[in-house]
Amino acid sequence: MLRARVVLCFLLSPLALMGQEAPTLTEEEFLAVVTEAHPVKAALAGEHELAAAETLRASLLPNPAIEASIENLPDGAARETTVGVTWTVPLDGRRALRREVAERGLAAAESRLQAARFRLRLDLRATYASWAFAWERRELLAAQLVRVGELAERARARARAGEIPGLAARRFNLEEAQARADLGRAEARLATVRAALAAWYPEIAQDARPASLSLPGVAGTAPAIALRPDLVAREREVERAEALRRLSGRIFEAPSLGLGWKRIEDRSATASGPVVSVGWTVPLFDRWQADRREAEARLSIAHADLELASVRAQAERAGALAAFDRLRAEAAEADRSAAETVDLLAGASASYQLGESGLTDLFDTLRAALAARITALEMREAALAAQRDLEATFGRPITGEIL
Repeated sequence: MLRARVVLCFLLSPLALMGQEAPTLTEEEFLAVVTEAHPVKAALAGEHELAAAETLRASLLPNPAIEASIENLPDGAARETTVGVTWTVPLDGRRALRREVAERGLAAAESRLQAARFRLRLDLRATYASWAFAWERRELLAAQLVRVGELAERARARARAGEIPGLAARRFNLEEAQARADLGRAEARLATVRAALAAWYPEIAQDARPASLSLPGVAGTAPAIALRPDLVAREREVERAEALRRLSGRIFEAPSLGLGWKRIEDRSATASGPVVSVGWTVPLFDRWQADRREAEARLSIAHADLELASVRAQAERAGALAAFDRLRAEAAEADRSAAETVDLLAGASASYQLGESGLTDLFDTLRAALAARITALEMREAALAAQRDLEATFGRPITGEIL
């Protein structure tokens, strides 16, 4: 009869952990929290706003200069008044090239902003995954503590009744203490990742729980490596460097034209008339030699940076894909092994109830089942981390068309 009560408590103990259902926060809901109004978005957009301002500056015409002067002779015999406007005519092609440089810089900043936002999304997914798996681990260990506690209590009762030695009951007490310590570590880990989550989402409910993350699908056809935002940004930097090189080749500057009116007054007569002037900077000494050398160096650096980044991206994708395929297969196998623990526990319970095995055998089976479930949990976590690494090499979220 006592055996039947032990088995019944063993089978029903997980139900004791089930209370009122807490609000569930899904990964999609968490990712949606960081909207355009979030401070991190404004921080990421800083470079883009500066590049947009530079584009606006390059598209504006130069301002005219207005001059006015009055000159009186020392004896007061005459006075000269001059009013004029001077303007540098943007006809040397530099304004169009400066605008092209700024536009290429803006395009590069837009791609870098896209890449930064995508990295932020990956960081948020990793934070949520840490919370979800810490929660699942805590739930597994909490259920384990309940089961072990029930078994230890039954063992102590049997020891008091003289059915088993007291040393055996003490062994179960040690196992219960170990289960409680394991749960304590899991609780501490959950508190840490919960705090990291709250840093992104301060309004999260105190009793919120994460949705379980399932095993990812099989990777299929990946988008072209050149579509990655960080590589697109480097391509725009190459184009910007080429425009800068063309700009540095413009040696002659546009002339400045002046138009005004001069009035001369003396004691006997007054005369006035238009004044036309032309000013031009002669490129005699500074012919932009340093600028051309700098532009050539920037172009060479941009080409090398793009080439190195492309090669590295190809290698990272190959490695991430191989790791993902292997970890996903191992995680699927671990899930199948964990699913078999249900029948294993049922068989061990029946064997104990029939007296074919002892309480120690039942307890060893319980620990083996927990180990299998934790392994499945860890492998699923590793597979999802590998999926995020693979997604990083894609440069965009993995959708159904890729999986």
